[in-house]
Parts: sequence; structure tokens; C-alpha cells
Amino acid sequence: MTNSYLKIAEEVLKNERRPLSPRAIIAEAYKSGIVPCNLYGKTQHKTLGARMSEDIISKRDRSQFYRTSPGKYFLRDFLNDPAIPEDLRQPYQARRRLRELVRGPTLAIMSGRVTQLASSGLMIEPSRVLRLLVRGVHTYINPRKGHEGFYVVRPFVCVFKGTHVLTYRVGRYRDNRDNFFAKRSIGFSTLVTPHDQTLFNAKDAGILDVGVRATMIDLDILCGGADSGELSSKAELHKFVLSHDEPGTGDLLAVVSMECPTWFEPTRRRLALNDLEWMDIRNRVNNIDDFDPWSRSVLEAFYTGTRVFGRKH
Repeated sequence: MTNSYLKIAEEVLKNERRPLSPRAIIAEAYKSGIVPCNLYGKTQHKTLGARMSEDIISKRDRSQFYRTSPGKYFLRDFLNDPAIPEDLRQPYQARRRLRELVRGPTLAIMSGRVTQLASSGLMIEPSRVLRLLVRGVHTYINPRKGHEGFYVVRPFVCVFKGTHVLTYRVGRYRDNRDNFFAKRSIGFSTLVTPHDQTLFNAKDAGILDVGVRATMIDLDILCGGADSGELSSKAELHKFVLSHDEPGTGDLLAVVSMECPTWFEPTRRRLALNDLEWMDIRNRVNNIDDFDPWSRSVLEAFYTGTRVFGRKH
């Protein structure tokens, strides 16, 4: 079906001889009657855009497509055609998005309420925490000024390809604590602000959406044509994990698993994410101390049989 979308785009762009958006390509394809009966759906233009972007990302100069501007696609066959205006024969290079540091108030829950939920260990079922959020038993604080008496809620997104989880070495951009720097991590973390909650994600205060969005930016997945809504639908919140810094304070990690796009493969350093590699989660790691404290907590729970990711060791 992927090839069907690309063939449609190729035929339409050859006939039109001008750059078009995915929505315009689909519209022209229906006018011309070249859409096969096996293609269906209300968001075909989004699927088409993702397919062309995947082709550009994976094949680079070998792709039959290129962008002339954000959201507009054309065929490489026309790059040397003098009949095409010169400005349309210049491939547009998408700029890399950078994740801004979160400043100001972030989501937190009073430590007393959290420890009540975690009376039997460090793992908490999501439903128990989400009930507190829906009932408004939370607040927003500035962790830079200290957060004694509160647990700061942090999405911790683990990127999967089948049974393999993406790991990397942590740089200073994420955390200044010495026990994180240069350690290996299995998750991408961020903070949740009051602006991250919408009418559509009120049940988790925006935890899942903001975690997926931050992960996509860190890994350049946004440049591949996938949107945060599409990937959020492939992400799942599994557990909340307590991480203690000192008595009465710490982080409450919202452990999320996300299946990454099939075309994505990390190949270079991005931000302060170094030494990216895939790790088979089924194989117990021999060097657990090489991982940061958050990753160690999640891995150790997984290896003891806890369904941290909805899958068992």
C-alpha cells in the first residue's frame, strides 16, 4: 500500500508539473480517477505526506521526491528541467527543531499522597495517579527553587522497535545531577506545564502528549512526516515509578512505551544524546550500574517480572 501512495503522487506530480501539498495530490488523483479501490480512509493526505517524507528521509538523494517548501512536494525528474522555474528546482532543507528547556511551573503531586499510593513498593498503577489528576489533587511548582514535599511528574518515554529499546548516553542538557551525566538511559524525559493540558488530554494532564512530542523533537522524528497525534496513538502509559532523591521529595516517572516509525534509524549524534544503540530488552544487562538511576529502576522492575511495558521478561 505504501508503493500505491507513492505511485499516485508520482503520476499526479508528473501530470501537474508543479509542487503540490499531499491534500492537493489526493484531490487531483480522485479527479483523474487513478486512486485504486484498495485505498481508503478519511486522512489519506496525511498518510501520503508521511509516505513521501519517509521516502525522502530513508533514501535522501535517491528519493524520487523532494520538498520545495514546507508541505509542498515535487519530483526529482524536474530538477534539471529548464521549463520549470528555478526557485522550484531548489530542494528545501527542513530545519532541525530544538527542544526548549522547560522553565516555570511544572506538574507535581504532594509527596504524602504519592507515598500512600506506593505503600507496597516503587511502582504505582497509572489509574491510581490519574484519578488524583482528574480530581485536581496536584499542583504546579518551580522545581528549580526546590521541591521539598512534592514529587515532580516526568514523562519517561521508552522508544521501541519490537523487543528492542533505544538507549543513549545522557548529556548535560537533560539533568545536571552527577549520577546522570554520561550514564546510559532507556528513556526520554521532560516536564509537564499547565499549558500542556487540553480538553483532549485532561485525564492525564498532558503527560502522554508532551512526552511523545519531546521525544520526537530529540530524535528528529518530526522531520519524517509523522505528527505527534499519530505517534501518541502508538504510545502507552504503563506505570508510575518513584525515584527518591531524599526523604519526602523526588521524581514520579510516568513510564511510556512508544513504537517508533518503521523507517526511523538513529545514525548520528543529536543534541547531547550520544552513542545511540538498540538494546534487546529480553536480555538482562550485565552492567546495570552503567545506566542512570531512572533507567535502573525501570529495568530492575522489568527483570523481576513487573509488567513495566505491558510485556514480561
